[in-house]
Amino acid sequence: MEVYSTEEQQVEAIKSFWKENGTQIVLGAALGLGGFSAWNWYVDNQIAEQEAASAQYEEFIKVSQAENANSDSVESELKAFTAAYGESGYGVFVQLLAAKQAVNDGKFELAATNLTTALSLTDSVSLKDLVSLRLARIQSELQQYDAALKTLTSVKSKGYEVRVAELTGDVYLAQGNKDKARMSYQSAADNGGLEGNNLLKMKLDDLALSSKTTS
Repeated sequence: MEVYSTEEQQVEAIKSFWKENGTQIVLGAALGLGGFSAWNWYVDNQIAEQEAASAQYEEFIKVSQAENANSDSVESELKAFTAAYGESGYGVFVQLLAAKQAVNDGKFELAATNLTTALSLTDSVSLKDLVSLRLARIQSELQQYDAALKTLTSVKSKGYEVRVAELTGDVYLAQGNKDKARMSYQSAADNGGLEGNNLLKMKLDDLALSSKTTS
């Protein structure tokens, strides 16, 4: 089951996070600390901490992308990272990677836990929406359909409108509600979802055929 966006989308999410939060973080620290020496201390401290967090993040990447990677090894590395740098800007991304491995291993409950934690680690709207889409897919896989629909309603970014509509259709279809599934798929199609998405067309065609068969 493919539940993850392309690498390009993930990079854009990271850029968006710093665009939305970076200035406020630095400005708040400057105002709070005050004074040139205090500011220099803060900058030096932040650089050192970010370098250490970055090095630990790179180690996490190596473990999570190793050929023999599994959810046990990734979760072990995740615990080590979280204990030291869980509140850093990397925290949300290690949770996303851990969730991906959990899905690969069929451990959907664990993946849901990782994604729920990821949601709590960011205030970025774009990142929250990205995580919520992944969480909704996992919830649907766990047959937690009402929870999946509720999670999808929290996604506000217009750029995800088509994906939300299609995934909502998937959830309704899994529930056996073909009418609502068809309406959701059509909404996705009406907003440009058919462009380069043969799967969505197949879903609409299958429902149309099913409707003719039962009528």
